[in-house]
Amino acid sequence: MRMTQVGRWGRNVAALYPKGAKWNERTKVCPQVNCSLSTVTLSSHMFRCHSGGTIPRRWVCDGEADCADNSDEKDCAETSNAAKEVVPNRARICRENEFQCGSYCVLRAWVCDGTEDCLHGEDEASCPDCPSDRFQCKNKKQCILNHQRCDAKNDCADGSDEDNCSVPQSPEATSSCDLTTHYLCGGGKCIEQRYLCDGSNNCENGEDESEKVCGINECERNNGGCTHICMNTREGYHCACDAGYRLIGKYTCEDINECKEIPGICSQTCTNTNGGYHCSCLPGYLRDTRNFTRCKAENGDALLLFAHMYDIRSLRLTDREMTSVVSATSGATALDYMFRSQHIIWSDHKENEIVRASLANPEAREVLVKGEKITSDGLAVDWIHNNLYYSDRGNFQIHMMTWNAKWSKIIVSEKLGRPRAIAVSPLNGYIFWSDWGQDAKIERAWLDGYNRTPIVETPHVYWPNGITIDHPNNHIYWCDGKLNTISRANLDGSQLEVILFSTSVLRLPYSITVFEDRLYWTDWFHMAMYSANKFTGEGIKNISAGHLIDVPKSIHVYHEYRQPSGENVCATQQCSHICVRSPTGSPLCVCPDGLMLSSKDSSTCLDNDSEETLGFKSTQVQDERSRVPNLPFENPQRNDYLSKLHDPQGLTADEPHIGMIIGVTAGSAVMVLLLVLVSIAVWKSRQGDIKSIRFHNPIYRKTEDDMEEGIIAITKKDLLYNPAQFKYSQGPQICDN
Repeated sequence: MRMTQVGRWGRNVAALYPKGAKWNERTKVCPQVNCSLSTVTLSSHMFRCHSGGTIPRRWVCDGEADCADNSDEKDCAETSNAAKEVVPNRARICRENEFQCGSYCVLRAWVCDGTEDCLHGEDEASCPDCPSDRFQCKNKKQCILNHQRCDAKNDCADGSDEDNCSVPQSPEATSSCDLTTHYLCGGGKCIEQRYLCDGSNNCENGEDESEKVCGINECERNNGGCTHICMNTREGYHCACDAGYRLIGKYTCEDINECKEIPGICSQTCTNTNGGYHCSCLPGYLRDTRNFTRCKAENGDALLLFAHMYDIRSLRLTDREMTSVVSATSGATALDYMFRSQHIIWSDHKENEIVRASLANPEAREVLVKGEKITSDGLAVDWIHNNLYYSDRGNFQIHMMTWNAKWSKIIVSEKLGRPRAIAVSPLNGYIFWSDWGQDAKIERAWLDGYNRTPIVETPHVYWPNGITIDHPNNHIYWCDGKLNTISRANLDGSQLEVILFSTSVLRLPYSITVFEDRLYWTDWFHMAMYSANKFTGEGIKNISAGHLIDVPKSIHVYHEYRQPSGENVCATQQCSHICVRSPTGSPLCVCPDGLMLSSKDSSTCLDNDSEETLGFKSTQVQDERSRVPNLPFENPQRNDYLSKLHDPQGLTADEPHIGMIIGVTAGSAVMVLLLVLVSIAVWKSRQGDIKSIRFHNPIYRKTEDDMEEGIIAITKKDLLYNPAQFKYSQGPQICDN
């Protein structure tokens, strides 16, 4: 059986069917039929072969045998083709402006054009000579219009229409021939420089093709002025550069700084050299033997840790084996870990708590923080200085606390919309967080919350979800659920670049992490995890192992190099409570909420009411007062009198009554004081049954109307501050659609 042959134009040129089979145009198969031929009604557009099969009638007398017994090509009349050859009278299947090539058609304009378009070259066979208004190409197969000859365009397939063409005389005088664009022949003819050394004699004496003109090697003299390579050509010469350099102007080459101009040309450290570059790896990494520009971790297999609502799982990147690390969680959302102590920390938004567990015994869990309004979407561990940071969306705050959970402090509480992810860079002394409130942004601050600065703002972010730090390269990466992007910037927000934009694999990215040369992120819409090259965004892979029953939340690469070692500047600083590193590398002592640094050593935290802190405050006030100039409020006459008291001889005869005045004044003051003391004693004797109460909360006060039988009753009208009178902001309402 001969299968359907598809010609140049996609037409079915022939088909044969076995006896008892019928061609199906839609399915392109020949199902067997068992019905008798006498019972089949034949359509008018079909032809029945003598052997019993049927074919389309248009295939009859088309020059090809389609019936098994060739009955479709019998008794066909004869006619002549365009080549005046006698051929069988084939059924007309081509239009008037087409030429028939066997069973398919080509445009008649393609006949005798020098190119064989028919399968057997029928369109170029026995082509007649060209008429007088045409030019015949050297191949004897193509005719072109006479005006197409010598028009500087190859109209013949062999280019013969441009052979032996005369160049028109320049209309300008010989003396005015522009030698920058033209060449002056010895006979005074001015020709364009493009005709020089083109293989055709355009000057009358052929000097434009002579050795004198075409044989000059400009590169032999001073390298043609080129700083690197001089390329001699028949028409002249040009300069080129060695690898790793580029041409500036016509002659000068400059070095290409591949480290700056080609992102990701090295995995980690790139050193530019003259004409090249050198890649190196940080301690703990080795260069990949298959590609020396790539760096691979020297020790350990990397795992992906991700929160999965009802448990926390790990995914081994080498073989994608998935394991449940922590089971039976209620609503695991944010997570991080301390590799050194093999602990994992996560937040549970259903239980409103932050929990820690050892990977060696995940069932023994410690609740570090618990509160009705605590909703933490982001956690970050400072693995060098042993502190923990978490966002609190319910209270619009960012907290820090010591690893033992003994001390905590609110480090950011103002102008927060919806704080989301948190990342720390302990070696640089910074904390980063994303805020997808009404004024979406990514912010940075010192590890104690001071010097807060937005580093990325709208329109570069709208729903900044996950953020992560690439510690070897000091880059911050983030994913945006509104923009469907993954972006990168320096730690100060400079050199911002979109790495990947995709409305398919970035439908709703939530969390992101990075390791070696790959990014890993979770997507809520697809309930999946993906990976891509961190420099180019290429090589996207779905790394989810099987079907996830819930959306994956926070994701982290679990490996010791994700928490690189560094100097703990707090090891030698005796802070009484909390210690962090500043961006300058010095230790900073931080006090928990309710305490204040001592004025003596700046490392001890004391109660706000202690003498040292009060003294510190008084000193500050005194310092402020010392800046105020002395005002002339004293009476000069009084000053003069006081000076005379110390000098009795200074008193004159006109001033003997002054001593009497002083005595009367002192006696009056004593009498007033005695009257006050008597009044107080009488009042206390009448109120002897009333108990004395001290209110620690200053928002309450007592009145006489509330006193009954020695009991103080507090009513709403007695509140100095009524919370019901004020409307609290619940945070901006963000629409998810």
